[in-house]
Amino acid sequence: MAAGGCFLSMIPVRAEPSGKSAMVNQLLFGDRVLVIESVDDWYKIITLHDNYEGWCESNQLVLLTDEANNELPVRLVNDITASFASDSNTITLVFGSSVPVQGNDYIINLKPWQLVNGHLMKPLEFNGINVLNTAVKLMGAPYLWGGRSPFGIDCSGLIQIAFKMTGMNLPRDAWQQADYPGEFIDLIAEAQAGDIAFFDNEEGIIKHTGILTGQGTIVHASGRVRMDPVDHQGIFNRELGKYTHKLRLIKRFGSSKS
Repeated sequence: MAAGGCFLSMIPVRAEPSGKSAMVNQLLFGDRVLVIESVDDWYKIITLHDNYEGWCESNQLVLLTDEANNELPVRLVNDITASFASDSNTITLVFGSSVPVQGNDYIINLKPWQLVNGHLMKPLEFNGINVLNTAVKLMGAPYLWGGRSPFGIDCSGLIQIAFKMTGMNLPRDAWQQADYPGEFIDLIAEAQAGDIAFFDNEEGIIKHTGILTGQGTIVHASGRVRMDPVDHQGIFNRELGKYTHKLRLIKRFGSSKS
């Protein structure tokens, strides 16, 4: 197995080694992977932050030397985008990207870059308010199956990025997040900001998730990142005038109390 890294703004991760295959995940700048298989122009990878498998085009992923694989402290992009410059080159990264730092420089492709615009930060203190506020920053982002960015994100990607910004790595898919160790909340009336609600289909399979506000609403990605009323039945969409997701369970991860 070889180590690899995402040094583009975003890289699609596909179910099969084909550009026509569905995107099931997305690497953001700074994400690290293990390459476990190579087929033609494709690498099969496992992401280090959540052990998720998929296929990336080999010309988009950078294999890392021991020098490049040395761990440096990172800062997280805390604006929709942040731009960097080095000599005559520029690169724009998206919210949630992990950028190594060394002194006053940002290290991109083993070279020092300077921040042109945008804001980077250390992970926030982990609590429910910070998780919720992070998700709210992505309000209006379009829904994209497998997406993890402000330019396209799915329901579990929204959860994962919101928790990443507070220093906690959750699994990738909604059903995996529902299985992740946490405290079950019995009643929605007892939910606090940052608690996570999960919703199932008629077969009882977890298919959707969102972040509760503790005020009778939920932030979730459905068509776009939006805020809707939620109760013991599920999510009510005022535009459609009906319930769109059936509540299955509520969990509180880590110390996500407000």
